[in-house]
Amino acid sequence: MKFLINLKKSRCFPVSVNTSKLLCRYISHFRYPYPGDKVIVAMSGGVDSSVSAYLLKRQGYVIEGVYMRNWDTTDENGVCTSDQDWKDVQTVCKQLDIPCRQFDFTKEYWLQVFTRMIEDYENGITPNPDVMCNREIKFGWFLDKCLGSINGKDKENTWIATGHYVQLERTDSGRVKLMRGVDVTKDQSYFLSTVAEQNLQRVIFPVGNLHKKQVKSIAHVANLETANKKESMGICFVGKKRKFSEFLEQYVIPKPGDIKTLDGIIIGQHRGLFSYTIGQCARIHYGPDRWFVLRKDIKNNSLIVIPGSTNPLLFSSKLVAKDWIWSWGEPPKEIEGGINLLTQLRYQQPAELCKVTRRSDGKYIVEFSTPKRAITPGQNVVVWDENWCLGSGIIEQPLIN
Repeated sequence: MKFLINLKKSRCFPVSVNTSKLLCRYISHFRYPYPGDKVIVAMSGGVDSSVSAYLLKRQGYVIEGVYMRNWDTTDENGVCTSDQDWKDVQTVCKQLDIPCRQFDFTKEYWLQVFTRMIEDYENGITPNPDVMCNREIKFGWFLDKCLGSINGKDKENTWIATGHYVQLERTDSGRVKLMRGVDVTKDQSYFLSTVAEQNLQRVIFPVGNLHKKQVKSIAHVANLETANKKESMGICFVGKKRKFSEFLEQYVIPKPGDIKTLDGIIIGQHRGLFSYTIGQCARIHYGPDRWFVLRKDIKNNSLIVIPGSTNPLLFSSKLVAKDWIWSWGEPPKEIEGGINLLTQLRYQQPAELCKVTRRSDGKYIVEFSTPKRAITPGQNVVVWDENWCLGSGIIEQPLIN
């Protein structure tokens, strides 16, 4: 099934009374950032945040660097990567002649991101901790600590900045739209899709209008310490050499069980459902075929597998999503009858056409123009209107075609 979409027309969101009140949390009246304002830069020890601080200082802002320590456990080599990142932040801040300090959010990260992730894996679903971290820590606790105690004119003159590859579009009425970054290969609006508009009101994204190669070039020209630092990939707390399933075994109690075919034939044993995700190769030997995960039978602690990576049963044209968060607090007004938008089920996946409809129970049906492989419960389904990120929901389950 194919849908038509008008990519030229922006849709209006109704503004609820509650949303309007929340906008006052970090801003007393609307205005743009100006040189001379104070900007607190969230610095990770990487090149993107380093260049963000460099650019803002050159533009005439009063800059302070802040490092967020979210994790303090050592990796498989006995090394805590936070220690080196903090050293790099201090070095760059010294190069730029700006003050820096460290905020410790290890407790908040453990309680609001990490333990939730572990609980999800124990319940057989696959969460996205990076999405949770942005909502709860970077644009939650960090934002509150930087701006929560500031009042009056000082608040109007104070902003925070991060090195995310996204852009903000500020409307004449004072609303803020989260837009894709210019570099489509690095765009991070997927990971910020659950951050509410009111938490973006006092934010600046200095590298959102740049390509990664431009950012690297700027870092080299400025001779920044982080110019040649390798980009961190994957989940920060896992370590460089360990498999994620091996890491999870430290926190999730393994519950071995059967690996079964659709006919109920037992063809192997698993060490724990948490170590598998939908569509993954099951790593078992049975007959001439390779077997892939179709679903997890939580009640019976069984892994259901099917032969072939392109088996039609791995594909679905619809899903149910719950716990939806809309950036502007309310969904588009056309949602009751179904609205045509662009969507991604995974980071850096090409955006594709979909139709989103709200059900009477508050959950949403997302229907795709082409079937999608391995729709995974617990992951985020994110939607855009052109380049405007509207929000996202948590995948509950794919629907049988």
